[in-house]
Amino acid sequence: MPMHHDKHSKKSLFIPAPRYEVSNKAIVSRGGLQALLHIFDSTSLGKELAKCLPEDGSNRSFGNYGLSLLLIASLLSGHDSIEDIEEFDDDELLEELFDGKVPTPKTLGNYLRRFEKEHINALKKFLTTMGYTLRAHTRKVHPHKGEELPHFKIDGTAHEQTGRKMEGVGWMKTSREKFVFGYSSLTIFDELGFCFAGELLPAAHPKGHPVELLDQVLSPLRGKKIKNPFEKVAHVSGDSAFLIEDFVLACQAHQASFTIAAPKTINWHTQIDEDSKTWVEWEYGPEELKKLKRKKQEPAECYVNRWHWRPSWSDKKLMFPVVIKKQWREDEVFGVACGHFHYHAVATNYDLSQRSYQSVIERYRPRADVENMIKEFKIGFDAKHLPCLKMSANEVYFLFVLIAQNLIRWAALLEQPDKPHFAKKLRRKLLTAPAQVLTGSRQLTLKVKAKFLREVSAFLEAWRSQPVIVPLYCSTA
Repeated sequence: MPMHHDKHSKKSLFIPAPRYEVSNKAIVSRGGLQALLHIFDSTSLGKELAKCLPEDGSNRSFGNYGLSLLLIASLLSGHDSIEDIEEFDDDELLEELFDGKVPTPKTLGNYLRRFEKEHINALKKFLTTMGYTLRAHTRKVHPHKGEELPHFKIDGTAHEQTGRKMEGVGWMKTSREKFVFGYSSLTIFDELGFCFAGELLPAAHPKGHPVELLDQVLSPLRGKKIKNPFEKVAHVSGDSAFLIEDFVLACQAHQASFTIAAPKTINWHTQIDEDSKTWVEWEYGPEELKKLKRKKQEPAECYVNRWHWRPSWSDKKLMFPVVIKKQWREDEVFGVACGHFHYHAVATNYDLSQRSYQSVIERYRPRADVENMIKEFKIGFDAKHLPCLKMSANEVYFLFVLIAQNLIRWAALLEQPDKPHFAKKLRRKLLTAPAQVLTGSRQLTLKVKAKFLREVSAFLEAWRSQPVIVPLYCSTA
């Protein structure tokens, strides 16, 4: 039966058959990638990263620093595996970086396997340097962002794998009583979303080294600690897995305040006196009331109290307050009348003579933000799956994921500080834009659309902290 064009149902829409021709002009699909790579390379971060890398191989090799930039470019572009760098073939920007030829996935895999323990440790420390550098610059450009004292949040997660021959994988029990086959990781982020430390862990040791990571992150604040010996230099939050002797003492030694979820193993729940008059009623703030009103809910009955915890390992010399919150939760079926009180406790080293019980709970609340950053590197950069058979190579890949995530987060905060985008949207907005490549007079120029140029120029302005100057490699002509 012949098909007729129905102008009434399709409103006269007709898509013509395409005609393809080969263009001799170089065209790329990631016009903004050059800007971000240039910024990284032109700052001290590029030099610091170069110090962490293995020595170059033969004179015919691509250069380890160049391979690192290639991996960062791949992750910034949203590639899920080192195999995806084949998408860079015939990309004029990447070919400029590698003298006309982009390395193969095999070359990149061999590069990851060349990292020894000393290089991995140096890469871990680079994350801390990078975190403080990006944090300082972001707060310089946008002083209203972040807190005066950094708020570090530590948490772990599982990385489920399917390859049974991968080194270091195995079955692990997660915090939700679920068994997962793969690796685990431990990371520390600040309140701005920058990663300051991370490690990939084998299934045999899924808890990792939280004290060593915390020492690494807090050590750069030692000068501030010496200058102001009676003031805290940072704040640390974590779930109940981190209420352990070494971690608590590390916070104390570095002069950091902490709010850590208190597990029932310290028996705080046995100290609850329901008839006590010491319970203090929760004061709902304007934002909380506004949120409840949008949901057409009434403020629940809520109270806070305090109990002093004396750890068994302290020889009765240390004692920490534990703030207990109880909130009425109505039954989903029978309503408010058949509900119950839900209890939650937070241990801290705050002086409660200087602050309220409620403020301790509110100080702990932002810890949940770290879950969003973990979700970002697992989904936005596909670090949930790792590409190599060798454990050390996978850890190097994971650390580069965190480096790329920091760059994306930095760009997001500079571009839109009050509501920064995550990787998926920012790639579409700043990186993946078509551009025509022009070379000549020792200058690389990208011809882009005006809207995209405005976005990139605003980002570059924030980076320079000065009026907009259109970079030479971007043009709308």
